[in-house]
Amino acid sequence: MAGQQQQYLEWHGQQWRVRLKVPRAVRDLIGRGKLTHPLHTSDLKDANARKWPIVARLKSVIAAAEKALASTDPLDAEALRNRLHKDEQGTQDHILDRAVQIEGTHGEDRAKAFYDLASGRVTPLADQAAAFAKHRGYRMKSEGDFMRALGWLGDWLRDSSLPVALEAVTRTHAGKFIGESLTVGRSAQKATAYLGFIRQYWAWLQDKGHLANLENPWAGQTLPAGPKRLRGAEQDTGKRPFTDAEVKTLLAGDGGPMLNDLMRVAALSGMRIEEACQLYVSDCAGDMFNIWAGKTDNARRTVPIHSALAGIVQRRTEGKAPGEYLFDELPPLPPSRETRSDPAAKRFTRFRRDMKVDERPNEKAKSNVDFHSFRRWFIRKARNARLSGDTGFDEWTLTWVIGHTDSDRAKSLDLSQHGYAGQDPEKAKRALVEAVKLPSGAS
Repeated sequence: MAGQQQQYLEWHGQQWRVRLKVPRAVRDLIGRGKLTHPLHTSDLKDANARKWPIVARLKSVIAAAEKALASTDPLDAEALRNRLHKDEQGTQDHILDRAVQIEGTHGEDRAKAFYDLASGRVTPLADQAAAFAKHRGYRMKSEGDFMRALGWLGDWLRDSSLPVALEAVTRTHAGKFIGESLTVGRSAQKATAYLGFIRQYWAWLQDKGHLANLENPWAGQTLPAGPKRLRGAEQDTGKRPFTDAEVKTLLAGDGGPMLNDLMRVAALSGMRIEEACQLYVSDCAGDMFNIWAGKTDNARRTVPIHSALAGIVQRRTEGKAPGEYLFDELPPLPPSRETRSDPAAKRFTRFRRDMKVDERPNEKAKSNVDFHSFRRWFIRKARNARLSGDTGFDEWTLTWVIGHTDSDRAKSLDLSQHGYAGQDPEKAKRALVEAVKLPSGAS
């Protein structure tokens, strides 16, 4: 407890001060091995109350040094290094002299961008990116998408001879970036998602006072209308379930022991691929799949083990410890990846293409069918079974089995059926799961 109370604090000269260790990689840039700042108090409680704004400021100095070290643009890296010492005597004169040199070799626009960044007149584009991602609680994939979009914006600003800085982005520049970079070679859905990251970043910067008195140039920006479909273009209905014929083809092929079993588990449980790959042996007890890791809070659920999967589950759990994975062939998860299922998904994509199960109308980049199409197929088969007269479950049972939310339902109905009535009995879930049958001839 005492260690936590004294975090970032050091007793010095009869008073407390903030002390942060400088990472070895950036000590030469910052010029010291630690950063300190006096708090002018000898009271520990008072010191803890005062320290946080100073800790944040000193951490931003370290982050700026790390950005300078990581920059791939030599002039940007030089500007960021100078920025670290902009308040020291003689630094501003050096920055001005260097800007004059750059003007002679790279032009006036590049020189101005260097001077503004080095002297602190503008804020680097990604200055608060890490803090924003942490505030939003992004998972690794979402944080990667956000940083990727911000990188594209930085490249566009640099190519346009503009400072790679927050203040450089006007509404006009934002609109040009959307049309000239963000939407090029990307679907409207992807471009919209990337635009959402950037728009939220600017809104957060305003809320936290990092862009005082500046408008959000991304507010109200829309994507350009897509090209009209030509007369001879193929119809594209987007992502879809597998057909029964495709399921038979995939299950008749040999994708290897792991993939063969994984496809069947997905087809007869409706699980997402990551949910299946995260199952431990202990999660398969009592004739139920206990799903604890999923896309949303609703993903935590139980799903009856289909009778056609009993043999697979028994074979994969026999002789294993409760803490071992059901699909233990997958490699350990490295720090650079968040989802255990990635290797399985890539293997399935190669297998699916080898089996000629694909749909890319108008030569689109991504197929309309993927591993998630097993989940779509399961949902469709359960719905069709209900429409054909199968009893013992209803449409609400499906939401419990597959772990979907009910945001599109009327709130009163949602409250009564899910909030008040509670989960459907396991008997109803089992009736639904057993109603889904593999196509004739598939096993």
